[in-house]
Amino acid sequence: MRGRCHAAPSGPESDSCSTLVQNRFFGFFLSSSVFPTVPCSWTLQNPDPRRYTIFIKVTKPTGGCKPFQLRTFQYDSFLETTRTYLGMESFDEIVRLCDTTVPVAFLEGGKQFLQMRKGPPRAGMAIYGGEDFKTEYLVVGKRNPSMAACQMLCQWLEDCLASSTSNRPCGIMQTPCLCWDKPPQLSVVDSCYHNGVYLENCLPSVKESGRDAEKNG
Repeated sequence: MRGRCHAAPSGPESDSCSTLVQNRFFGFFLSSSVFPTVPCSWTLQNPDPRRYTIFIKVTKPTGGCKPFQLRTFQYDSFLETTRTYLGMESFDEIVRLCDTTVPVAFLEGGKQFLQMRKGPPRAGMAIYGGEDFKTEYLVVGKRNPSMAACQMLCQWLEDCLASSTSNRPCGIMQTPCLCWDKPPQLSVVDSCYHNGVYLENCLPSVKESGRDAEKNG
């Protein structure tokens, strides 16, 4: 039982090996650049949890992974006096970095901070020296998200749902984007197509020659 228990994080892994990302809405990193040694931490700050949601994609290493070295969680704030996180919620069961049966993990965070921490390996395990894993992140507005953000997020959602099972559900619960197939490319005379629907009893509003109008009815 002792080997399975994990105490709640009590503060940054290392003041000298920590990265805080602020005011950025997309990006990525490789584990070797952010976690060059142990202990290390990487934290992404949500500029306003009422207006934005964090989405993460983790491409797992194919080998050389040591279990329990990486912890991923979100939290509301860090209380300096007691060195504890408030409102902490773990994503370890979603990420499962060493479970390569699902090579990519996706998660969604709605709190002020999302952190990944690399700690030392357990007693008897060699120091982690395996392959890199890649982390990508998006900070997407809950209202009127950008088209570019939605294009990427919808692709993530599609991949997430394709790999999900009853035991491993998709870590993306909801998105502010409308993820569906693009409408067909229409010519200028197809102006009766509006918001995904062909309007009944509609005549094209574009200027047409008499021959084109007769051809189109």
